[in-house]
Amino acid sequence: MRMASVTEVRKSIRALLDEVVRTREPAIILQRSQPVAYLVDAETFEEMQRRNRVEDLELTPSRTDILDQILRLKARIAERTGVQEDSTRLIRELREGPACYE
Repeated sequence: MRMASVTEVRKSIRALLDEVVRTREPAIILQRSQPVAYLVDAETFEEMQRRNRVEDLELTPSRTDILDQILRLKARIAERTGVQEDSTRLIRELREGPACYE
């Protein structure tokens, strides 16, 4: 993987772009010897984006799973208190975690 300083990038951006596209290897851009960015070719970047979207879809629970969770929480609260509460609070707890909403 190629490393290039910001100054080097300013001076020879065309050569760096040609190398990244030709080799399909990312280049690390350094500022004060610290990595600040990666330069990747368009195809690699688009493939990374596609993979992330697929992973996000796979990790997203289905609507029925979420509704089942809400119903289970409502049933638990009804068992403890003997009173069925409004589901708004339960939905907030699912989104934001347990907290006091009073």
